[in-house]
Amino acid sequence: MPKNFKPRQGAGDLGFTDLFGGKRVAKTDRRIKLNALMDDLSALLGLLKTGVKGRALKGEITAAQRGLLKASALVAGMKGSLKDETAAITAVIEARAAAVKPPREFVLPGANETEALAHMARAKARVCEILAWELKAKDPAVYLNRLSDHLFLVALSSK
Repeated sequence: MPKNFKPRQGAGDLGFTDLFGGKRVAKTDRRIKLNALMDDLSALLGLLKTGVKGRALKGEITAAQRGLLKASALVAGMKGSLKDETAAITAVIEARAAAVKPPREFVLPGANETEALAHMARAKARVCEILAWELKAKDPAVYLNRLSDHLFLVALSSK
């Protein structure tokens, strides 16, 4: 958190909240909605992480959660880029894609809990991506698109 960020008790009781840097916006602002959805996605990834086996995949999910935090900061007005995180997740996608047989038809989630959670997270990432594009937040939108691809491959490999 930036040094100048100090949450105020009850400050949101009138339907407004602070962005980084102290700017007040309505809680219905699309940036706040997107950050709430990405927070929800990160929590869902945390749940997914509890059920996966393997240190590598847990590390991938933790990295995705960190990427979401950075995406949230960018949406809230902080300066920066997700180029490194997008490049890293793209490399993970390429490695996973080489090890997974592509489906020949639409996938129906529910083979097991881990696979279903990965699909839930993938669907949430898609919703976040759509809102990021509406906000013209290109770096977060591209990152969320790659995260969705990654989660699809995680689901396929969890069957």
